[in-house]
Amino acid sequence: MAEADPGTPLAQFQRRRKEGSRERLLAAAIAAFCKQGYFTVSVEDIAAAAGTSRMTFYRHFADKTAIAAEIFRQNTQASMPRYLAIGQRDFMDRQVVVDWIRSLFEADAASRQLLRVFIQAYAEASDFSGTTQTIFGDIIAGLGETIPAFALDPANEQQRRQWLEAWLLVYEILYQSNHAARGSCVSTDPIIIEIIADRFQKFVRGN
Repeated sequence: MAEADPGTPLAQFQRRRKEGSRERLLAAAIAAFCKQGYFTVSVEDIAAAAGTSRMTFYRHFADKTAIAAEIFRQNTQASMPRYLAIGQRDFMDRQVVVDWIRSLFEADAASRQLLRVFIQAYAEASDFSGTTQTIFGDIIAGLGETIPAFALDPANEQQRRQWLEAWLLVYEILYQSNHAARGSCVSTDPIIIEIIADRFQKFVRGN
């Protein structure tokens, strides 16, 4: 179908149709990935489940990795308020920090199937790893708006070490939360949450 002149009713219809097919593809991909795992699902499977053609899929996404990356981006965006919630609370109170970290663990446990999909995508596609790495810097920047210890510029040589410490702290919180959701190793021990809370407070008080 030829593109109509922008602003015309036909052009608006075409945009809505494209947006609709994109959302259907995303919903179909989430359902297929969670049910079958990332590895076994193909572009053809997603397109068929969405009621679209393979050509329509490629109008929106370069490949299977690209749609997984978009699902990750949307999931991260939806989760960001939860990650940053501690900045609106008394982060100097240890119990408040413990409760916040516990809430992150509980949220990941409820989304364990999607977490498995992201881990598989990370393992199979090198392009996906770049997508996942941005979340840590985004969380640090967000926390930095309300918690002084996180107000750091990675490009500032004098702040680089502290920023890396913040990066490792955020990484540990998310890493342990993801592993606890999948029942891995010691991450399921409740004491882990307390240990991470102590490290968080040490960072906040020491910077």
